[in-house]
Amino acid sequence: MIKGLLALLFTLLGIYASAQTTAKVTLTVLNGQKMPLENATVELLRSKDSALVKSALTDKSGTAEFENIKAETYFARISSINYTTHYTSIFQVSGQNPVVSLPAITLVQKEAKQLQGVTVNAKKPFIQKLNDRIVVNVESSIVSAGSSALDVLERAPGLTIDQNDVIALRGRQGVIIMIDGKPSPMSGSDLANYLRGLPSNAIERIDIITNPSAKYDAKGNSGIIDIRMKKDQRMGTNGTFTAGYGQGIYPKANTGTTFNYRNKKVNVFGNYNYSYREALNHLILDRNFFNNGTFSGADKKDNYAHMPINSHTARLGADFFLNKKTILGFVVNSNFNHFERQNRNNSLVIDNQKLPSYTFQTMATNDDHFNNTVANINLKHTFDSSGKELTADIDYGSFINTSLSSTATQYFNLDGNKQQPDYILNGDQDGKLTFKTAKADYVNPLKKGTRLEAGFKTSFVSSDNDAQFFDVSSGTPINDVNKTNRFLYDENNYAAYTNFYKEYKKFNIQLGLRAEQTNVNTHQVKGDVRWDSSYLQFFPSAFFNYKLKEDQTLGVSISRRIDRPGYRDLNPFLFLIDVSTYATGSPGLLPQLTWSYELSYTLKQLNFTLGYKHTKDVQNIAIVRFKDVFPNIPSDDNVTVQIPVNLESSDYYGLSVSAPIRISKWWNMMNNADLYYNHFNGNLAGTMLNNGTPAADIRTNNTFTFKKGWTAELNANFNSGGRYGYMVSKPQWGVTAGVQKSVLKNKGSIRFNVTDIFWTNLPKATITYNNYIENWHAYRESRVANLSFTYRFGKNTVAAARRRTTASEEERIRAGGN
Repeated sequence: MIKGLLALLFTLLGIYASAQTTAKVTLTVLNGQKMPLENATVELLRSKDSALVKSALTDKSGTAEFENIKAETYFARISSINYTTHYTSIFQVSGQNPVVSLPAITLVQKEAKQLQGVTVNAKKPFIQKLNDRIVVNVESSIVSAGSSALDVLERAPGLTIDQNDVIALRGRQGVIIMIDGKPSPMSGSDLANYLRGLPSNAIERIDIITNPSAKYDAKGNSGIIDIRMKKDQRMGTNGTFTAGYGQGIYPKANTGTTFNYRNKKVNVFGNYNYSYREALNHLILDRNFFNNGTFSGADKKDNYAHMPINSHTARLGADFFLNKKTILGFVVNSNFNHFERQNRNNSLVIDNQKLPSYTFQTMATNDDHFNNTVANINLKHTFDSSGKELTADIDYGSFINTSLSSTATQYFNLDGNKQQPDYILNGDQDGKLTFKTAKADYVNPLKKGTRLEAGFKTSFVSSDNDAQFFDVSSGTPINDVNKTNRFLYDENNYAAYTNFYKEYKKFNIQLGLRAEQTNVNTHQVKGDVRWDSSYLQFFPSAFFNYKLKEDQTLGVSISRRIDRPGYRDLNPFLFLIDVSTYATGSPGLLPQLTWSYELSYTLKQLNFTLGYKHTKDVQNIAIVRFKDVFPNIPSDDNVTVQIPVNLESSDYYGLSVSAPIRISKWWNMMNNADLYYNHFNGNLAGTMLNNGTPAADIRTNNTFTFKKGWTAELNANFNSGGRYGYMVSKPQWGVTAGVQKSVLKNKGSIRFNVTDIFWTNLPKATITYNNYIENWHAYRESRVANLSFTYRFGKNTVAAARRRTTASEEERIRAGGN
């Protein structure tokens, strides 16, 4: 491994040394105070025809450089936001004058009225469709104020969240959640609880990438959702303060602050956000059981969960500008959640004659703590103005959780008298997950629109989950040996990739290949069950874009991807939800592999994308009768279990349409439609599956700009439902509206919104097997009225701060952290 790294380092140094040139143009750009102006755009133009030769951005010292310049006469055009454009005099580059240093350029700031106009016009829309992704600009959205990250995701194009908090994109599970380019190592309910506690005012934007290149981790068959946290980018000392209150059935409150200090040598940034939310999940279930096609009984369940969540989210980082080409930085992200749950379950048991038999009531409580911290050290070195650069990252993350639970069940005859003694089960669970990752990426622009990228990554993950359960029905704790367990998991992964990009006059092409070697070892202490796995996989990708006309582009992309099971999905513990409902993981769960194909057509701002995906060993969260999955463990007929399984395969066919429309000067509309068909094949619980269901997800986002600092937003969505393995969801729709007023000389803003005004955006579905049919629907607090206030302080001079895509992207996704 060390020899390989040294070989890569010497290769990069050799490339660097061979690329030096003496034909160079440099100039320095200053602001009105004669201070260096960073990120000004400098364009080198040929004097004879004004053709653009090269462009560059000024660095921290205000300097822009152009290398590999041919002997000719040129002039330069310099521009920057809020400044008037400046043109230099004509100058010559020749063999006798190979190094040209132009006099310093001082840009003149525009008048205040012009600046205000630029600020208004530059505001980003809530939804943007870019070439390779959809961007949800959370900080630009009025209706996102006061919401959680999970709420914002539910309103994003093509995203749905089911009753088990499983996120699907365009009807497909296997979505990767990233925080600032780092995959979250949490999954399932742990990830959902983290997102519930993350306030929207800490988020800048969300990127939705449906077909990533080889540069990204190969995980994510349906795509990547990258949540980008806020990071102030202004010079000097500045920041924001936000506070808000929301009221649905239960209250919600949040407050937070961001700060940034930036000078020529260092940029220090950070934020802190506190959120208190009381959430609701009222789940109604109708379960029907059969034996050989004959009705054998049913359960009617009314499950009401009240969940207070206290969340502290903090971020601290700094970038040190060692010189004009090298930046050294660090970032520490921490999240501390306290999650409580009070779950009341009333169940009516129906006998095989369809008559009420008896009832039972369960009170389940949880007192859970999640303490997550991820630290990153990063380095970026830019070799020259052509874009040649080397970046490196080292990450260390620790995810610690503790859970104290109690599940108490009482049984009653129909006359109200007790049928049998109470059953009380207490649990004490501890879990710790740590990961260490390192990666390096090299970008080398070559001649004539050619670019070469290469990189490597290594990661080490270790997880230890210890759960102890005690039957305290008699008043004396007795260890429940069927549920007490300990599970240890170790994984290391080695990856390397290369991307080749070539641009021609009317088309461009990118070819990539990623290789990943994965080694897994698990140990279930109970029964001393061990499982080892090792596999090498290759993930090719190809992207092709052809410009039919100036405003028409045709694109084709192909990629292969993998979804490794989440660490929680591999945990074999049996978690009791109520006496007839369990949840568990599966240590033998296989990764799923997907081939993805997309054909896109862009006409001006309209975008159409046709997609097809084929997946093997499809991972699916199934709800099934317990005895069909665990035939050797005694159980009643009406007991069910939620468990991740592998289905044989799935096929996805989809059409996505993105249509931004400017209705008038003050009204902008963004429309997104996803029409798709999901077909699944598998065999579970004695039921063959060979079926598919068409579905549609249609959304419109409308923003309105009025006079005197007033803006408004109106959103609507419709989801027809679709198939997820053995489950078919039903239609749901919603309308959300909000208004904003700028105050305090545009430094403050007040936002008011009401989400899901008619309380109709509620999930419901039917699960069907030969011997089990379940109908369920859920009431959540999707309708909430929010009032928030934001105040911005400090300078307004923007100097773009770099974003870090660090080494631990996939690990953070699978564990679900930040």
